[in-house]
Amino acid sequence: MKRENLIIITGLFLFLFVASLVAVTMVTSNVAGWNNFSTTTKAYIWNTEPNMTQVVVIPTSIDLSPGNTTQVNCSATIWDYNGWSDVNISNATFYHISVNDNSPDDNNNHYTIQDIGNDCSCSGTGNIGTCNCTFDVWYYATNGTWICNMTVTDKGGEATERYYYLNSSNNASATVNTVVAIDVPAEIDYGNLSVTETSSDMPANVSNFGNTPVNISVRGYGGTTNPDNPGDLCMECAYGNISMGYEKYSLASGTDYSLMTTLTNTSTEMGLSLPVRTDDNGYGNDTNTTYWKLQIPLSVGGVCNGTLEFVGQENW
Repeated sequence: MKRENLIIITGLFLFLFVASLVAVTMVTSNVAGWNNFSTTTKAYIWNTEPNMTQVVVIPTSIDLSPGNTTQVNCSATIWDYNGWSDVNISNATFYHISVNDNSPDDNNNHYTIQDIGNDCSCSGTGNIGTCNCTFDVWYYATNGTWICNMTVTDKGGEATERYYYLNSSNNASATVNTVVAIDVPAEIDYGNLSVTETSSDMPANVSNFGNTPVNISVRGYGGTTNPDNPGDLCMECAYGNISMGYEKYSLASGTDYSLMTTLTNTSTEMGLSLPVRTDDNGYGNDTNTTYWKLQIPLSVGGVCNGTLEFVGQENW
């Protein structure tokens, strides 16, 4: 009986041992398709920053209008994944290289678009667009190299602004050319005079209408059509003529006629130099006054006409 019990216990032990091995094998075995899984990740990027790919200044060689403003256009090519209409212009400056992009506005060297809604616009197709800003540049803007800097911002307002600084690249710069220009009155009217009479001082302002200092010269001739002035006249009259020596000028008011400078037919420097305008609110020493007198000789009458030719020469 004991032997049988021993056999049964031994057999049960062997059964349990084998069963345990089978159990372990079932747990560690690879079942095809169930031990390797992939999980998909995703996000929706609803807004992408703009990309300003190019900027040009039109024209690249700028001739300013004497005494007035000249329009200069800065044009930027933009690309935006969300479409060109997702972009707007947030800032545009045009400045001389002697100052910085963030310098205060000054008509001599720095301009900022103040009304972007009216002075700038964008258009395009698909992802590509063009943005333009127009600057009104004054005649006394410093000659030399200027830079246009434009900044566009994504309309979504979540992206960081993309700045494209226009400095040394060809597309970034433009040249403001030197302008030598002056302005003088259309007419000096000495009024009604009798023979042997000398007129009162007649003022004539001369203004620098360019962007470089100038020296002023003057000459005269009788009539309005023959600058060669063969008769050496300062005026041609309905009856008789007035010789050149009777018309004189001075840079000071109230100068005695005998001490004034006599007009000639040869262009002569007046001793008058005019700097470039620097006051955005009005004229300063870029405008100066000359004073003129005319003495009437005998044997003339009626309407008399002459011409004064002022010349501005760049003052180096």
